[in-house]
Amino acid sequence: MVHALTKAHRVLASPGLLLDLRPDRDPGGRRAKPLDTYVVIEGSHVEAGALVETPSYYADFVAGDRAVQRVIRQRLFGLQAVEIFRLRWYFRTLDILEQTLAEDWTGTALPASVRRRLTGLLNAHPKAQIAVTETFRLNVLRKR
Repeated sequence: MVHALTKAHRVLASPGLLLDLRPDRDPGGRRAKPLDTYVVIEGSHVEAGALVETPSYYADFVAGDRAVQRVIRQRLFGLQAVEIFRLRWYFRTLDILEQTLAEDWTGTALPASVRRRLTGLLNAHPKAQIAVTETFRLNVLRKR
């Protein structure tokens, strides 16, 4: 990521902005964060448990943070603003969630206990859908 940020610095006109949008670590940054999982039943969110990010995937979060810190220390960019917010992803079925985990969210695991809870809730409420929330970070960097 440092290489990409350095390349962006070369092509970005001064005092241009670079937006760094990516999943964030847990508060305090000590470990991977759980992705809270719910079943949405007639507008109400019923907690089902949490998806878990694998340690190898979590290393990508740490590397991203370090890359941004490095280009700031090198004075290539200045940090103008940071926004932390929650995104919510919706899945119509458990099969779609599992396909997304297998193809796109490969560093995230669905614990067996959460799968059982989701299955039970979805069987009891066939029109319900699954919601997964994830914390994101937006860093606004200004070229120096």
